Amino acid sequence: MRVMVARLRLGIVVLACLLLLIVGGFFGYARYRLHRFAKDLPDRLGIDIQQTANGFTYSQSSKGHTFFTIHASKLIERKNGGRATLHDVDITLYGPEGSSRTDKIYGSDFDYDPQTGIATAKGEVQIDLGGLGAAVQTPQAGAAEDAQRQSNTIHIKTSGLTFNSKTGDSFTSEYMEFQTPNAAGSSTGASYNSKTGLLVMKSQVQITTSSKGDQAVVRAAHAELLRNSMQASLLNPVFDYQSEKSSADQAIVYFRKDGSAERIEAKGHIHVTNDNGAVVTAESSQIQLNARSEPVQVDMAGGVNFVSNDENQSMHGNAVEGTLTFGDMSMLKHAQFRNAVTFVDQVLKLDNDPKSSATREVLASKLDVDFAPGPDPKKSVAQKALATGRATVKLHTVPSNEPQQLTTITGDELLATLDKGTTIKQLDGSGNTEIVDLAADGSTNTSKGDRLKVTFTPQPRPPQTTSAPGQANADKTSGRPPAKHGNSADAPNAQVETAIQDGNVVITQTPAKKTGATADPATATAWAEHAEYHASDQTLHLTGDPRLNDGQSLFMTAQAIDYQRDSRDATAQGSVKVTYTQQKSQNGAEPANPGPSLGGDGPVHITADRGQLHHATNISVFHGTPDTPARMWQGDNSILAPVLELSRTPQTLKAHGDDSSAEPVVNANLTSLIGAKHERTVVRVHSKTLFYADADRRGDFRGSVTAEDPDGVIHADQVQFYLMPAPPKSPNGSAPSSAQTQLDRIVATGRVVITQPGRKGVGEKLVYTADDGKYILTGTPGNPPRITDQAKGTTTGATLIFNSQDDSVVVSGGQSGTVTDTRAPK
Repeated sequence: MRVMVARLRLGIVVLACLLLLIVGGFFGYARYRLHRFAKDLPDRLGIDIQQTANGFTYSQSSKGHTFFTIHASKLIERKNGGRATLHDVDITLYGPEGSSRTDKIYGSDFDYDPQTGIATAKGEVQIDLGGLGAAVQTPQAGAAEDAQRQSNTIHIKTSGLTFNSKTGDSFTSEYMEFQTPNAAGSSTGASYNSKTGLLVMKSQVQITTSSKGDQAVVRAAHAELLRNSMQASLLNPVFDYQSEKSSADQAIVYFRKDGSAERIEAKGHIHVTNDNGAVVTAESSQIQLNARSEPVQVDMAGGVNFVSNDENQSMHGNAVEGTLTFGDMSMLKHAQFRNAVTFVDQVLKLDNDPKSSATREVLASKLDVDFAPGPDPKKSVAQKALATGRATVKLHTVPSNEPQQLTTITGDELLATLDKGTTIKQLDGSGNTEIVDLAADGSTNTSKGDRLKVTFTPQPRPPQTTSAPGQANADKTSGRPPAKHGNSADAPNAQVETAIQDGNVVITQTPAKKTGATADPATATAWAEHAEYHASDQTLHLTGDPRLNDGQSLFMTAQAIDYQRDSRDATAQGSVKVTYTQQKSQNGAEPANPGPSLGGDGPVHITADRGQLHHATNISVFHGTPDTPARMWQGDNSILAPVLELSRTPQTLKAHGDDSSAEPVVNANLTSLIGAKHERTVVRVHSKTLFYADADRRGDFRGSVTAEDPDGVIHADQVQFYLMPAPPKSPNGSAPSSAQTQLDRIVATGRVVITQPGRKGVGEKLVYTADDGKYILTGTPGNPPRITDQAKGTTTGATLIFNSQDDSVVVSGGQSGTVTDTRAPK
């Protein structure tokens, strides 16, 4: 980043004003010389005397110090009014006692009228001035310093000079030019008042100088110098240096006592341009200078604006005021812009998509930029940029054939670390930080936190056989993966690599609304103390009491949660707790993504050691540990197993162990009002696997199944639990608050064994109906059911019916076809 205002080069105006000061010295010395000559001439020659003298020389001294020496090849004194004329005049003026400064004035003819006190130079006048300032000779000053002072001689040439000894005014309307070892200048018309110390260069002021081999030209419509107050002003100054041109309505320079410029104030329509089309404007500027008249600090106010456009790139920025600070060699060290700061960088065509565009925008109350020497030792580049006051950075990409992408980063403070002044490497934020990302799929991702750290990776640009003007920056903020070739070191664009937020982090993701959808899409929300986003896999890592709400029915907590932004999948680790809230229907329709169920109506809770949530399939898998299985419960019903697999569409549950599980690992506790008396009963089931489908209201337990209730225990290869149909829902879509899971029947098959107090039944199939509390045990023709009673012995038949209400057993069928009614003691 190159701050153009830093190169206003108004410091060169200092040189112009120094030369104005020199010219003022010329007029002062001319007045001094003519005034002394006018005073001494009558005493020496006598007004009424006609006289011609060849080789005239006159000096004036006091206490051994010579003030001036006048030498002329000829002096002519005239009768009419005492006018006098000097030919081939050479005047030497000596500086104050103790200094080594000398100045010389040359002219072919001078006329003096003692009546009016006006002296006029006839023809050309030349002046050699030995520089400005005290120029005091010190004991430490050696021959080298004397030689340096002599080398600073300024030569001035003009004509038509008039001096009025009574008013102290000196003036000329003729062309005047001056020259130094490093600069030359000119003007048309000039005046000087010895009493007020005001020097005026009337028009067409021009100064040409050089800085390290580069020529600089300063032009002004009008210039004035107040010697007494040591300040000079330029009207409509225009400065040309290298590829830059600057101008202002006026500039005022304030000088130190030694003649060096101390401060420059420029006002009105400050305007700086370069040959690349960059423009900087401001209403006022103040430049602080060091003893070498080099800029130390520049303050701008009244609205600072920056514009730079080329064929493919547009940049513009503005602020109410700004300050630039310079170091050695006039290198820019720091820039600060204040109040309503904005900066916009737009690339009109991207290399990999010529019809697309990309924009970077910065908004802040204050922007501080630190600079450091760049690859070119003559130029400084931006190193760090600190934006404060609800700072905002926007990255906006508009592809030609894809949805737009917009990322907005905000914070009370945003600190950007730059690479080579253009490419952002890292962005640190503090205080109410927020990232809002409009992704290509139309989803909106928002992340808020106390602190933020974003790292970027440079994106290489494709190789180019030809380069149009401005094409070098064509891939800024492309917003898409780059081609896998090119030189990344030259790429000004960068993509987000990682984003880290800490402290009260809140993250939301809202999918794009589908065409024709009547309801707004569900917004997923996550909370944590620490969040890390990695662009390589689109994963968001959450730690520090992380929580996740999918916006539909799921709420999850864990020690760590990984969330996939693209797939919306989630993985949880450590002390996982999940709650599924049953959704309400909308407009009488069933929810599009209902939560899982165990046949009840309340929320479903799950605890596990880890879990995976798959958004596309609506399947969630939870794992326990060898010591603590995963647990799921709804109301009084619960399931425990090493692995729980839940599906929302359709609403199903799978419970099982890992592949090495040989023993029953699934434990279920089902509570229902059963029997004719509708007594509250808990049925405990153990098996190797469980599959429950809420649509069928059926649960299948398989593998060494054991079902236990207060009436007895059932062992079988497989047990199916059937629930009563779900109660009707109220008009608002929810079930009645009194609704409970009701067990309809139990069907056990395969090596069935039922054990009750005092008796034991064996068969191939057992059907239990909860409404009447009856167990119906059947077998096969070759292996009929049988019951062993402690009091009655063993009984067989085609069907054995156990009545849990009165403990009676009815035997039906068999070889004799008899029916036996037995009752077992309680």
